[in-house]
Amino acid sequence: MRPLLSGVLVVSLVGTMGLISVPAQADPRPPVIPSQSSVDAAKKAAAAKAAQVAAIEQQLAGASARLDQLGVQSAKAGEIYNGAMYRLQQAQAEAKSAGDRADKAEKALATQRQQIGRFAAASYQGGGDLAKIGPLFTANGPQELLDSAGAARSVSQAMQGSYLRYTASQVVTNAFKLQKDAAVTKVKAATDEAAKAKKAAEAAEAEQRSAVASIGVQRQQQIAQLATLRHTSVQVAAQRQRGLEELARQRAAALAAKKAEELRRRIAARAAAEAREAREEAARKAREEKNDHKNNGDNDSKKPPKKDKPGKGDGGKKDDGGSGRNSRGARAAIDFALSQLGEPYVWAATGPNSWDCSGLTMGAWKRAGVQLPHYSVAQYEQIKHISEDELRPGDLIFWAENHSDPGSIFHVAMYLGGGRMVHAPRTGRPVTIDSIYYWEAPDFFGRP
Repeated sequence: MRPLLSGVLVVSLVGTMGLISVPAQADPRPPVIPSQSSVDAAKKAAAAKAAQVAAIEQQLAGASARLDQLGVQSAKAGEIYNGAMYRLQQAQAEAKSAGDRADKAEKALATQRQQIGRFAAASYQGGGDLAKIGPLFTANGPQELLDSAGAARSVSQAMQGSYLRYTASQVVTNAFKLQKDAAVTKVKAATDEAAKAKKAAEAAEAEQRSAVASIGVQRQQQIAQLATLRHTSVQVAAQRQRGLEELARQRAAALAAKKAEELRRRIAARAAAEAREAREEAARKAREEKNDHKNNGDNDSKKPPKKDKPGKGDGGKKDDGGSGRNSRGARAAIDFALSQLGEPYVWAATGPNSWDCSGLTMGAWKRAGVQLPHYSVAQYEQIKHISEDELRPGDLIFWAENHSDPGSIFHVAMYLGGGRMVHAPRTGRPVTIDSIYYWEAPDFFGRP
């Protein structure tokens, strides 16, 4: 038995020793160390990716600026067309007025011509001698022959006066006909101008629409490239790009808020100065009245002062600071404009579901009972001109190609207060709210 146990023991020991771990020997293979050229290549690739990212971001920003630039060009072309249509309407109204004057003068001339004809017929029936037709104008009696000479003179004078009136009317009628012809010619020229402007506006609008579509596709492609370069999803890349653009808008809004605050401070300072001047003027008048009472004696001083009736001199309307309209009208115009937020921009559109810039402001102030033309230049011409410091909600803001020439105005918006405005910007951007400084500083300001 012992030999058997000894054998089992040996086998067991051998198996147990096989389970004991033996320290591993070091790996004889050397570590992989990138060469300097590989490191340089990796750095170069990373720099290339960074450069590509920066280039794409720059392209995206440039595309947005390009859309804004095309939007300005399209707005200019659209307002040129609106101006041409405005002048055409004026020419048509002038032509109608001239035609009515010419027709009226022609009818009056025809009446006078008939009167001259009756005188001529009467003269012919009297043998050509006006003295012989005197009895036709006198009563029977002993004075008939004596009065006949005077009657002849009266008839002669009547004929002469009628002929002179006829000649003058003929001159006036011919002048009115010339005015009518000139007005018709002006209508033809205005029609040609409107057709030419329409063609140019359509071309600018087509270019803008095409750019909106193509840049939109390029934007999607570039955002996808950014996602690949940054090893992120397209959704994340798009979200980041929207965040960057929103950051740019916030910075612009902060700048606008700062300018608006400066504007409010200037307005407050001006109001305080005006209030101080008003108090000083009231005190001066009070002193003058007191001195006048002393100089005029007690009798005058006992007379009660005259009181103005409520609303006298202002029609009983609420004071609006000389603006020419009350705050209720401005509120109605603002509410209408804000109700159009999200409606598409379409050149030459005046609603109800699409607008261009002057169409929106025209429609908004029409709701407030103020008639404005569908042309930004004419809108500025027909309202009260104010300074930027005087801006109130509801006022109109204008941009011009020549910053000192209102005749070159091409865009109009409505001021909301706090440095913000509502407007119809361009194709691809619906009616929206922006900072008045987000695009560029406005040039002119007005109050309907």
